[in-house]
Amino acid sequence: MKTILSVLIFLCFTNLVISQRYWQQEVNYTIDVRLDDATHQLHGFEQFEYTNNSPDTLQKMYIHLWPNAYRDGKTALGKQQYKDGKTNLTFGDKKDKGAIDSLDFKLEGKPVRWEYDKKNSDICILYFASPLFPGGKIRVSTPFRVQIPSGEISRLGHIEQSYQITQWYPKPAVYDKNGWQQMPYLNQGEFYSEFGSFDVSITLPSNYVVGATGDLQTETEIEFLKKLAEKTAKELPQILAERDTTRLNVKTPFPVSDKTYKTLRYRQDRVHDFAWFADKRFAVLHGVVELPYSERLVSTWAMFVPENVSTWQHAIEYINDGVFYYSKWNGDYPYNNVTAVDGTISAGGGMEYPTITVIGNTSNKEELEVVIVHEIGHNWFYGILGSNERKHGWMDEGLNTMNEVRYIQTKYPDNTRLSDMILNGIFHFDCLSHHDMSDMSYRTTAILGLDQPVETSSEQFTPSNYGTIMYMKTGLLFTYLKSYLGDELYDTCMRAYFEEWKFKHPQPEDLRNTLERVSGKNLGWLFEDLIQTTKHIDYKIKRVQTRNAGTRVTVINKGQVNSPVSISAFKDTIRVETVWIEPGKRKTQVMLQTANVDLVQIDPNKQIPELYRNNNTWHAHRLLHKLEPVKLEFLIGDNEIKKTNLFWTPSIAYNVHDKLMAGIAIHNIGITPNKFNYLVAPMFSVGRGRISGISELSYTFLPVNVFKLSRFGLSVKSFKMDTLYNTVNPGVSSPRKNDGAYLALSPYWHAKFKNNHNRPLVSSLLVQGILKYSNYQGYQQDYFGGFAQYSLDVKTPDHVWNFAIRNTLISSATCDLGRITVSSNYQYRYLKNKMKRWMEIRAFVGNTYLFNLHNPNANTSPFAMALSGSSGAQDLFFEEYFMNRGGNEGFSSQQRQEDMGNFKINTNIGTTKWLGSANFYAQLPIPRLRMLGIFADLGMYGTNTSVQTAFNTGIGLRLGKVAGVYFPIWANKELQNALTGTRYSERIRFTLRMNMVNSKILFKPD
Repeated sequence: MKTILSVLIFLCFTNLVISQRYWQQEVNYTIDVRLDDATHQLHGFEQFEYTNNSPDTLQKMYIHLWPNAYRDGKTALGKQQYKDGKTNLTFGDKKDKGAIDSLDFKLEGKPVRWEYDKKNSDICILYFASPLFPGGKIRVSTPFRVQIPSGEISRLGHIEQSYQITQWYPKPAVYDKNGWQQMPYLNQGEFYSEFGSFDVSITLPSNYVVGATGDLQTETEIEFLKKLAEKTAKELPQILAERDTTRLNVKTPFPVSDKTYKTLRYRQDRVHDFAWFADKRFAVLHGVVELPYSERLVSTWAMFVPENVSTWQHAIEYINDGVFYYSKWNGDYPYNNVTAVDGTISAGGGMEYPTITVIGNTSNKEELEVVIVHEIGHNWFYGILGSNERKHGWMDEGLNTMNEVRYIQTKYPDNTRLSDMILNGIFHFDCLSHHDMSDMSYRTTAILGLDQPVETSSEQFTPSNYGTIMYMKTGLLFTYLKSYLGDELYDTCMRAYFEEWKFKHPQPEDLRNTLERVSGKNLGWLFEDLIQTTKHIDYKIKRVQTRNAGTRVTVINKGQVNSPVSISAFKDTIRVETVWIEPGKRKTQVMLQTANVDLVQIDPNKQIPELYRNNNTWHAHRLLHKLEPVKLEFLIGDNEIKKTNLFWTPSIAYNVHDKLMAGIAIHNIGITPNKFNYLVAPMFSVGRGRISGISELSYTFLPVNVFKLSRFGLSVKSFKMDTLYNTVNPGVSSPRKNDGAYLALSPYWHAKFKNNHNRPLVSSLLVQGILKYSNYQGYQQDYFGGFAQYSLDVKTPDHVWNFAIRNTLISSATCDLGRITVSSNYQYRYLKNKMKRWMEIRAFVGNTYLFNLHNPNANTSPFAMALSGSSGAQDLFFEEYFMNRGGNEGFSSQQRQEDMGNFKINTNIGTTKWLGSANFYAQLPIPRLRMLGIFADLGMYGTNTSVQTAFNTGIGLRLGKVAGVYFPIWANKELQNALTGTRYSERIRFTLRMNMVNSKILFKPD
């Protein structure tokens, strides 16, 4: 009893200290607004009382005018969407855009000086006539008019006469301990607002059905909604029957708006936003949920368009269950109503607001349940616990995702949600759960070196990482924490966090302080390593020693985070013991009480977000204790931890020498990559009469410093090549040899540098060797050597720049070569409208600083820099697929890489001295002919006796970045002379990029 009393006194004292240290502002609104559904406008008047609870004297106030974000492509929203490929605001119709105007701010009824923010037109600044001292209050008022934009742009909008009215009124920015938190509206990056009260009156045509934040005060409308809910419930079987038969694809029409109007009043305290939704077509369902602790009843509402009844028929169940479980795990829902609205928006699957959420199009009931529960859950994480979503988005989206996944695992413990989404469970994807969706997404992103820290501002995330890292990885991290603490202690911690910080603005340090204080654990491994950095977890069972007294397990931490890890023992497939190892040494021994175990496993339920799990298991009754049984599977899989997956895929290929090739590819490349990856693809060659093919082995490291990713690998290629450069006369083909073939071994190291500032650039280093051997004599030389290359790639919406510098050294029996090359390629989107046309300018300079010719009669062509780009014989490191490698007969020999001089005309011109070129290519602005372009090339190169110049122009056809065919039209005299004797068809050049197997493709620029 004394211990309990001491704990209570300590908690009260701690809360008193926190309350004395903490403060936040308060804003209380009164808003009257009228909807004009003919012009899609809002006409409103707003007054708010602002209380300065800070210790600071304020001279001004920042106010968000977020409807102005929809004015044009120059706003922060317009720029962000343009960057992501969405051009509605930049090039869309004026009628689809939005704005807020008719503002006339007054302070205590008197005019006040104000101005728009110089950078963002959706922010304005009010300058106080006299200072607002600590504890002071002011009243601000203004009329306003909002032109409602198209709902296809972002969260505020309308689709015909269906209205989603969000972020629609002038709203003061948050002023907290870090100062003013003014921010422009963004689609990727949510909000931060002050708590207070709302008293909102909405006037609109009488036949609209409205869902809004707070408690409806208008009795007639309450009765209207209840009767509509009764009508919907009664007619639900009939509506479902109609939807399942003749009216399956019929859209619910909009009725004509009533000429009479109604005014609805809503009130709500202790919220930081107000949203409302209106549609004349809505059907309504009504329910009640009892809260787990207070046993208070909360009204639940679902409003949906009848055409979506098949997915929405159980919406009340989803809302009720979501409210119940979130209350049970985090603390009781504090409001009286919660509503889910069926709306068409562009903000993803759904969007949350206090007491109400809007849900986008969903394809089935399972998807709708997940979205409803997630968005309803935001009432806790963002609504009640009002963190700064723009700076610390993980505090709402990540914690909410953890609860969402826990909800699905609790209600549907045997769910296969991910399997259902991936090819409906075929190809071995038959047992993947909702949790696996997050787990596999994060692990794949991290293993490829594409992840960012969880603690990244929302707008600085890449679009894919916004979901994968902020949502999914954070959810995994707190699932990990829950597993470590145990459900009971974890829930105690989260309820304490809820009670201490509800209706406040918690920061990351506040969450950490509460969790550490209540749990008694040091959580630096979570908040400092896993949230602040991209360090990863990887534990390994080193040794297991079984004795009659127990089982000794040696665990090694091969990862970068010193975090807790669980060890479980199994007998007869039943888990009999689990022990958690606290953060400690790199090598730890733990003694399990269970003797003679059958199986020992790290984290058997995959609660720890480890990147690699194939070193987590030890079997007592197998000769190789750590090796899982081999499982042969077709095509691809998910690399199950209880199997050694071996995937097989039919393979077919063709080239001029081998003719048709067919075989089988054996590999371990799953959806989530392994640390060690291999691919072996032997194929029977019709032209060779034996096996040709490729193989690749690679091992990936994820370093802590300097590099983001480091990969070592070996590429092996062996194919027939029987039409070769003649060693005596380089311009003439050699006789064909039916048994000619080559073997090329290319070891490599490829590293991607860290990008600590989230800038749109990628820099990488590639070191690659070559050992080329052929089984014929007197033709193309065997050789060995290598190159080192540094690359820098920068990509923005309208600009792409690639830079590379490469140093190459090659040695053969006939020649030693040393060459340095520099290339720069700049692409510019010169048409930025829906046509989107690009032009590019490329520059290349290459110099051969070592060319030691041992045999005067040796063929130098393979070691020359080519004016038209590398041919197959000049692809010294076998970096690309060639239809006719080494030959110079037929159209197939006119294939060239986009490198060196890169002239779009096919020539055999080359130099072992120096070469400089400039290339221009532009897509023509012809609708529906994106493939068609024009080119111009200019070059100079040195020979033994002179300097030569070359210039040509023509027309090109490009199929993305995979293939291109170029038709020359004009060339200068010197180039024409060099082409004397060639037919026009022999001057056509083509490019073919098909080397998608090579793992290094991950580093190549888009």
